[in-house]
Amino acid sequence: MTNQVFPITPEGEQNPYFPGRYFDLKGKHALVTGATTDIARALAVALAEAGAKVSVTTSAAVDEQEVLANSILNECWAASGEEGKSFTLDLTDAAGFTEAIESLEQELGPVDILVNAPHFANIKPVLDSSIDEWANELSRNATAVFIASQSVGRGMVSRGKGRIINLVSNLYDRGMPNCALFGASQGAVLGFTKSLGLEWGGGEALVKDRVTVNALGIGFYEGVAGPQNDPNLSPVLEKYIPLRRLGRPEDLRGAVVYLASDEADYINAELMVVDGSIVNHA
Repeated sequence: MTNQVFPITPEGEQNPYFPGRYFDLKGKHALVTGATTDIARALAVALAEAGAKVSVTTSAAVDEQEVLANSILNECWAASGEEGKSFTLDLTDAAGFTEAIESLEQELGPVDILVNAPHFANIKPVLDSSIDEWANELSRNATAVFIASQSVGRGMVSRGKGRIINLVSNLYDRGMPNCALFGASQGAVLGFTKSLGLEWGGGEALVKDRVTVNALGIGFYEGVAGPQNDPNLSPVLEKYIPLRRLGRPEDLRGAVVYLASDEADYINAELMVVDGSIVNHA
């Protein structure tokens, strides 16, 4: 068997073997919701470095988050050379979110990529939790994803193409004491992702012209809300994770760019896990 040699083409000509730069998001407009966490920042900047114009929202309408969101926006602008927009929003306000999307798309064009990254964890025993805390956990994690997906998805479905990527903790399935409320909200997001992917990924259009909806699964990460923030538990988790360390926000960069790219055309209603193999641990 001989080695295949790929011809080098003159500058400016298309190489038939490599018709384009893989994972190139140039010309795409991405929106990252709840972008004021360390993980969401890493996701937003990764999309920008791949060439996308990136816009961001806060998780709540508070001044502290607005300052942070603008900082992330500037970092994305520096990475891509494309200026996005920042919105200070309560992600559970459907009317406010829809209004913001209309404004954003009128000013900067349609949103091609939606990354839903709100991530709040109420780590508390069930017997000490109130019904209001239960409702709040589902609202800020799952309802926020529904509202954003519906608001942005209307345009994607009408255009026949789009990428939606939802951040999901592995506590949707693994289970851990004092994490029942948070785990339930993550299960809701994953179930929503799988059904919505089938709902919007079908039809008679070519596969490459469909709206795909996938989840990006995470384990225990540094700087992220969850039981790993307990100083007594963190060392135990590090020993339990097969790769022997907590995740870092930058560990997700390649995965989100891939799922947002045209190279992921045939992936839909799936969960891509980046967790140091903890879901495979006995």
